[in-house]
Amino acid sequence: MENLETQELENRNELVLEIQAEVYLKETRKWTKFFAILGFIFMGIGVLASIGMFVMSSTMSSVIPFPMAGIGFFYLLMIAVYFFPIYYLLQFSNKAKEALVSRSSEALTEAMRYIKSHYKFVGIMTIVILALYPIIIIGAIAFGVGQGF
Repeated sequence: MENLETQELENRNELVLEIQAEVYLKETRKWTKFFAILGFIFMGIGVLASIGMFVMSSTMSSVIPFPMAGIGFFYLLMIAVYFFPIYYLLQFSNKAKEALVSRSSEALTEAMRYIKSHYKFVGIMTIVILALYPIIIIGAIAFGVGQGF
């Protein structure tokens, strides 16, 4: 009886997936890894662009009336916000690979936590952006009316 209970506990810690589910998880893991790497590459390009904006701001402040440093700061802010969903994608990919290799349900649970965090973050950011649209439109109309078109 005691051996049966021990075996049941061991079986609960195994990852049991149908073959097709494993195929889907492997393919999803590869795509999320691709998008995470691509996201980090674009973040690096964005950092270089913001550094360029800061350099242009300091050297051409008398020629360009709009402060380029402000745009550079905005780029850095957007990159900082963009980091988290990309990081969550990468962690999902790594943990999903670990789960498939080691057949670990704990690793799969961790992978699912990261993908949930990714989509939760993206969902909240979408709600924030959608909430900002009416404010931006009203502000643009008010500014346009104040300027006399």
